[in-house]
Formats: sequence, C-alpha cells, structure tokens
Amino acid sequence: MESISESDARENRFLKSENIRLKSENNAMRNYVERLQKTLSALVDLQKEIDNVSRDSNIYLLIHQMVEAALSSVDSENGSLMLLDEDTGELVFVEVIGDAQQRLMNRRMPREAGIASWVMENRQAKMVSDLGSMPRLRLSVNQYTGLESKTMACIPLLDGDRRLGVIEVINTKSGRLFEPADLDILQLVGRLASLAIIAVEKASA
Repeated sequence: MESISESDARENRFLKSENIRLKSENNAMRNYVERLQKTLSALVDLQKEIDNVSRDSNIYLLIHQMVEAALSSVDSENGSLMLLDEDTGELVFVEVIGDAQQRLMNRRMPREAGIASWVMENRQAKMVSDLGSMPRLRLSVNQYTGLESKTMACIPLLDGDRRLGVIEVINTKSGRLFEPADLDILQLVGRLASLAIIAVEKASA
C-alpha cells in the first residue's frame, strides 16, 4: 500500500510540473500578444505611408517596411519580398532582410521553382511547420537560400486575379516552428502590402 508521504511526493511533483507548463504557456501567450501589438503598430505606420504615396515617395523604404512588418508579425529575422516579372513569369527578389541578403538580392527565381512559385501560381498561402520532416524540400530551401531552414511560410500578393508577388519568411528567432496563427497574421500583412504595391504603381503611372 502506498504511504501518505509517497502520495504527497507524487502530487507535489505533478503540481510542480503543471506550474512549469502553465508558466511556459503564459510566456508564450505574452510573447504572442507583444508581437501582435508590434505588428499592428507597424501596419498602422505602413497604412499612413500608403495613404501618402506619391511620385516622390521613397519606394524602396516602403518595400523595406513591408518586409519588416512581415518579419515582426511572425518573430523572424529572415524574409524577402519578390515581385512578379509579368513578361517572363519569374519572381524577382526586390527586398531581402537577414542572412541571405547578399545571396538573393535582385536574383530571379525560375518559373515553377520552389514553394514561392507554387504560392504565386496557385494564389494560395503555404506554410511548412517542420522542414525537418520533409528532407528533400528542406535541402532544396537550404541550397537556394543558403540558410539552415527549419520552418517557413509564404503568402501571395494579389490585386484581384492579378498576381503581384510573394512574401516569404524563414525560421523564427526563438527556433519555434511556425503555426497556423502565424500564417493568418502574415496574410493580413500581405493584404496591406498588396495595397501598397498598387498605390505605388498608380503613383508612378
């Protein structure tokens, strides 16, 4: 028969374990809320920039802000914005933030190459939570970006049926894997980024 002291010890271990779990969940939730607040602030600033776009606007700064907002929204340091060359069907890296900047800036991605091209062609967002579970895809991403990729997400930039480009993010600062909630936030950023691109086009016409 189990002694009272053994029963108490087991209950104490359980309570300690639950306390650690709850603290971890609370920290994760607090970090998530902080990211949301930063993202909303970035999106408000971006919206103000869009409302005031003109021929004299710093377009490169605006594109940079789009990518920064995307990275902030999912706690990442590596991301890019690619625009579609409608003549060739290729995606062109027009802004890259992170370790792959020198490797990818102004580079063209061949049609039907990689997840970004699939996202562009199908007009659908795509997230791969754990690239480690897909060795071939992980190897392909690593070879192209030069990064040790663990998780990635990519969203299309659209103007109705027209394809504009994509935003792609790779890995998180903390090392956690992307979750569906990250893709939801990223798509919100993408909608505003699409509006920014359209505004720039109209201002330049």
